[in-house]
Amino acid sequence: MKNFLSSALILSFGISAASAAEPLLAFPSAEGFGRFTLGVRAASAPEVYHVTNLDDSGTGSLRDAVSKDGRIVVFDVSGIIKLKSTLVFKGNSIIAGQTAPGDGVVVYGDRVSFSGAKNLIIRHMRFRMGKSAPSGKKDAAGVANGTDMIFDHLSISWGRDETFSISWDNKGSKPANITIQNSIIGQGLHDHSCGGLIQTDGGVTLFRNLYIDNKTRNPKVKGLNQFVNNVVYNWGGGGGYIMGDSEGNSWATVEDNYFIGGPNSSGTSAFTRGTQTFQIYQKGNYIDADGNGQLGGSLATTESDGSFYGSKTVASHDSFENLPVAFAAITQQTSAKEAYDIIVKEVGASYPARDDVDKYMIDELTSLGKKGAIISDEASLSLANVVGNFKDGTKTDTDKDGIPDEWEEKMGLDKNDPSDALKKDASGYLNMEIYLNGLVDGYTKPVEDDSTKVPDIETPADSTEIGEIPADSSEVEKNPADSTDPTAIAKDMQIAPKSGMATVHVFNPMGQRIAIRQVYVEEGKKISIPGMPRNSIYVVK
Repeated sequence: MKNFLSSALILSFGISAASAAEPLLAFPSAEGFGRFTLGVRAASAPEVYHVTNLDDSGTGSLRDAVSKDGRIVVFDVSGIIKLKSTLVFKGNSIIAGQTAPGDGVVVYGDRVSFSGAKNLIIRHMRFRMGKSAPSGKKDAAGVANGTDMIFDHLSISWGRDETFSISWDNKGSKPANITIQNSIIGQGLHDHSCGGLIQTDGGVTLFRNLYIDNKTRNPKVKGLNQFVNNVVYNWGGGGGYIMGDSEGNSWATVEDNYFIGGPNSSGTSAFTRGTQTFQIYQKGNYIDADGNGQLGGSLATTESDGSFYGSKTVASHDSFENLPVAFAAITQQTSAKEAYDIIVKEVGASYPARDDVDKYMIDELTSLGKKGAIISDEASLSLANVVGNFKDGTKTDTDKDGIPDEWEEKMGLDKNDPSDALKKDASGYLNMEIYLNGLVDGYTKPVEDDSTKVPDIETPADSTEIGEIPADSSEVEKNPADSTDPTAIAKDMQIAPKSGMATVHVFNPMGQRIAIRQVYVEEGKKISIPGMPRNSIYVVK
């Protein structure tokens, strides 16, 4: 592989000189308790499996793909995968929905289960259960036992019990180290219509998700929970975030979320059913329940007795009593308003394209109280094929290693050598992971034209645009152009040279440009753009 750490003072994925001992992130934008999930790196003999058809079972099907652990699952097809029974996922794997051509895939017709798995990474997948699911009144998706999982940019809907739950069944390993981020959990079907139960003291992070059109449990929490930058829209008669509703001990940090009422939210509470055994740190949460079509509302505040709607408030992350595990820092945390804007643009399985069902729900959300319904049958949406239309697409992968030829050329790999995809890069990631992460972290396709080739980034010695680097900084490699050390870091390259509107080029840690943004910057301050992956590199051009 060509050395992308040459002329660019590149950060390794998730590793800096100051935190070299920290484990590798599941992918660059991973957050929360599940951020260190290993995926296929935990497997002794990983392999790439191609989904080549839309069948329920058999060779080349998704069911066959996820029936064995240690796989990176890629998609050569797009369209509707109609399930005839529960689909169970094994661990030590990466399920890469972002690799599907055209408009991607949707898994429809029955439930999916991640129970029993460990080290499972799933990104940009759609799981839609439906009224006629053979499994009956079950959750659309769930974890009853198992650890170390991260779910990113999923679209989950039409559950007949819960929509997505993480709740221990007292079998196997208690759920722990799990993150759900950037996902839509919506339209749980009547007569139950629930977002989900989050019930474990092993640690679950819910970051930048959209709960929408669920009557209740948005979510219902017991145990250790991190609820940051989420939007809850059109909750129904059961309420929004349910705080324990039991005598069991719980610890929750609930920060910078937006609760926006819809047509079904009248007379119900955004926060409800708290108990004094439910310890909560809360800040920056907005409630907008007037349904006037404008984003507004007011801060949720503690009551005069110091409780937060019946729960026990604490003053800081350090004030919890008997906290089982420390909360993970969320590096991409923003205000509730900024989180709303990001969710509108990017939440759900948005790559390679947002599907008709998600567009339907985002249209409801952006009506800001005017639209929304709690449904009992997915057919009531009146979409083509019930789940919408999906266009086809193509890609060329000569050696069938899962990395298309055009990407192999840009990464300096051999399109005729299938073994190079599973080799580790200096960063610690497999070459295959670098390709998968590059597709979606930043949401700009990196292989559209010549402007997306690996750029030449000016080094501090030649540049007056990026800000001067302090001579005493221990985090700066003196001669980064000659270094292949993946822990080399240059945070001060990201300092704004002057105030005003600027064109900022955003690069991922392997030197690929992932976005270009027009933003306001302030001289001498670090540039930060909401929604960009952790450890992005910003260069003012």
